[in-house]
Amino acid sequence: MAVKGKAILYLRGAMIFLALLLPMISLMPLGWLWLWQRGYALYWLAGAFSLAIIGYVAQVITLRRTLRETPEPALDTVADKVEADPSWTAREQAAWTAVEAIAANVRPAELTDRDRVLNLGMRTIEAVARQIHPQDRNPLWKFTIPEALALIERVSADMRPFVSDNIPLGDQLTVGQVLKIYGWRSAIGFAEKAYDIWRLIRLVNPVTAAAQEAREQITKHLYANVRDQLARQLARAYVREVGRAAIDLYGGRLRVTQAELAGHVSASTQRDRGQATGRAEPLRILIAGQAGAGKSSLVNALSKEVRAVVDAPGGTRDFQPYEVELEGLSGSMVIDSPRIGASNKEQKAFAAKANDSDLIVWALAADKSDARIDLVAITGIRNHFAKRPHRRQPPIIVALTHIDKLTQAAHGAIDFDDPAIVELVRTVAEGLGIPKNDVVPVSLAPGRVPTNTEQLSARIAARVPDARQAQLLRLMEDAAPRWSARRLLGQAGNAAWSAAKSVSPANILKR
Repeated sequence: MAVKGKAILYLRGAMIFLALLLPMISLMPLGWLWLWQRGYALYWLAGAFSLAIIGYVAQVITLRRTLRETPEPALDTVADKVEADPSWTAREQAAWTAVEAIAANVRPAELTDRDRVLNLGMRTIEAVARQIHPQDRNPLWKFTIPEALALIERVSADMRPFVSDNIPLGDQLTVGQVLKIYGWRSAIGFAEKAYDIWRLIRLVNPVTAAAQEAREQITKHLYANVRDQLARQLARAYVREVGRAAIDLYGGRLRVTQAELAGHVSASTQRDRGQATGRAEPLRILIAGQAGAGKSSLVNALSKEVRAVVDAPGGTRDFQPYEVELEGLSGSMVIDSPRIGASNKEQKAFAAKANDSDLIVWALAADKSDARIDLVAITGIRNHFAKRPHRRQPPIIVALTHIDKLTQAAHGAIDFDDPAIVELVRTVAEGLGIPKNDVVPVSLAPGRVPTNTEQLSARIAARVPDARQAQLLRLMEDAAPRWSARRLLGQAGNAAWSAAKSVSPANILKR
């Protein structure tokens, strides 16, 4: 009964609509008949023809002026290049450059059918895989099954709000209704044929038909331009989204979940803390330098700048960690180190310790002209991280100590703007290949108040974002699943238990 009532309601609505529409439609033949009887038909045709010509000329002039004022830009300009994520590694940034190259040259026709869309996505994925794993002959499958499942989960989570917020009735239509609408796509062809028949019928009034045809052609041209622009933007967005997902997949960023990463404490921090547990991973700051450069004094000076000091070292023969509260940081671990050695063994050991650090403060004595050992050690650190493209080198800040032994103004105050100090900072920065802003002169003379350490603390705070990026990649590497006999035995035991339950008599009888 409800269906019948709806049908009657629709029928009444259609009848009312026709009752209102038919009188208006009847005015067309009746009006033409009236013009013909009064002898005004030719005048009306002449006026309609003149108005059509004027409208056509006006639209053509406007269209040409618009096209002349807005010439088609180059592909690189249209692409509106998106910069790479600064937290990405060098290879991941190279992969994004390849993604941007594909996005800049994509054509709207590549979104016309399913096969072209899939080919475009595969081309983007393969470009990313080859950039991140250039040493592999077949890098396309360089990921694990859990990583693939994590990617599917993330893409699905992103697609849900997109469908709900951007597709009309996206949160209301069922899959069956969508398939039914898709099955009606053939009706578009019938509509186009019916419209062609209407174009022939309206030739009864050739002047009006010509004006309408001209207007429709211009409108189609404008619509085609807008459609191509939107299709090109959609294609670029598709390429970039696929590229980002591929970078996360092949860059190993899906091996560890965000929850696991947030609560993870690295093995190096656990060793340094000993029995103390339950605290989050700190920012690890390594204090390095030659013997007599003032490393321990630098740790003491920084400790005086912090809000809460856990401990302060007196001398260092081995790597000694101290947990402190630096300004602007919720927690950090300062690691005092022994002197930098000149042998290859000592250099490699120090590079390995830098591998567990997020930021390095290098103490360099200003009164010693020989910095070759420091340069060799810093070069060793750079080479160490160059062989590990999945990691990011910690930023290095140079604390130029013993400035008080070079220059001193009246009343013991040091002028850090002295041209000699400024020139020394520039020379050290160029010699070590470090930005000039990352070389800070300080005075740590025994028995005197350290000076310019607030500038050093400010510089450390400025490089914290870069240190956080290095920390993220360090934790991802440390938290990633590794081969373990115990883990393998546990997995095998779980598999055997699941198989035993599936073949148990109770399960067999249920089948």
